Amino acid sequence: MIKEMVIMASSLLFASNILAGIEKTVSTTEINTLKTQLPMAEWGTINKLTISGPLCDKDIIFISNVAKATNQLTELDMSGVTELPQIGKQAFSGLKSLSVVSLPASVNTIAERAFMDCVNLTSVTMPSNGLTTIEDRAFCNCTSLNTITLPATLGQLSHSAFNGCSNLQEYKVAAGSEYLSSIYGVLYTMEDQTLLAYPIARGDEEFVIPDGTTKIGEGAFKDVKTLKSIEFPASVTSISKNAFNGCENLSLLIIGDGVTQIGDYAFMDCSGLTSISMPRTLKSLGDGVFIRCCNITSIRCESVTPPSVRPNTSPFFSQDESICSLKTDVCELSIPKGSSAKYKASDLWNVFVNIDEFQVGK
Repeated sequence: MIKEMVIMASSLLFASNILAGIEKTVSTTEINTLKTQLPMAEWGTINKLTISGPLCDKDIIFISNVAKATNQLTELDMSGVTELPQIGKQAFSGLKSLSVVSLPASVNTIAERAFMDCVNLTSVTMPSNGLTTIEDRAFCNCTSLNTITLPATLGQLSHSAFNGCSNLQEYKVAAGSEYLSSIYGVLYTMEDQTLLAYPIARGDEEFVIPDGTTKIGEGAFKDVKTLKSIEFPASVTSISKNAFNGCENLSLLIIGDGVTQIGDYAFMDCSGLTSISMPRTLKSLGDGVFIRCCNITSIRCESVTPPSVRPNTSPFFSQDESICSLKTDVCELSIPKGSSAKYKASDLWNVFVNIDEFQVGK
């Protein structure tokens, strides 16, 4: 009987520890030794783990596997870790329990999908110096992230690093950066003034792109649902691939006079678009620019020379008949007076049934 009571008490204590969680501090002296510092009996009880000393990829894999198996680890402090140059590919991907992480100063790269699908991650503390690269989808679908502060040393940031971060309201950049800047929470490059990333949850219905911006980066406004209108300054010369893909409430599009090219799928799935105005400076359109923009009823193109496309591509139509395309018998195309012959000679533009001319300058 006494033996049974002891076993029961031990079981209750273990269960209590699991529910309450414990904090564990570990200091290593060699790489690939972390598992010897964390006895199996403690795995399911660790709520907050603080590590210092040298680590390697195998140690990170060990932490990740244990954390996923137990679903208990909410805080991971690696600020005291040494000799770890990167957080590897998919290192903590899908770790749903993790809410707070601090990264070591030794890290220079956060590899692709390193924290993807960490849906409860609310706080990421990056090293103030040393981190130079964040790769593709590193924090993709971290839906609880509200703000992120990028270190001054960061020079390479993938356009998809924070895709799907549906509650992200602000990008911050540490003081002293020569590569990135944040203006009211929107991220830009310093050298060529590219608008790199707009926080998906910022909440604006209207946004005026600052004068001096030269390029809209790849996927910069992807899936921003609140935007209804965008104002372009004359300084913007190009709109990159997928730049406004999925901005489904964007209704009126007046592309600034200065834009010379629009990349593939730039406005794909902007289903709220009804009217488009293209500038006289526009020279080329990418593939699928306005695919699944099925409600467009008017296009005004101010270029006397019809904007071109690459062979076997179309900004308006898809070869897949199941994909909604622009209706050429409904949409009205307005072009500069005297340019009809050029547009009707173009395989891209001559499919429009309703073409009228306007006096340039009116």
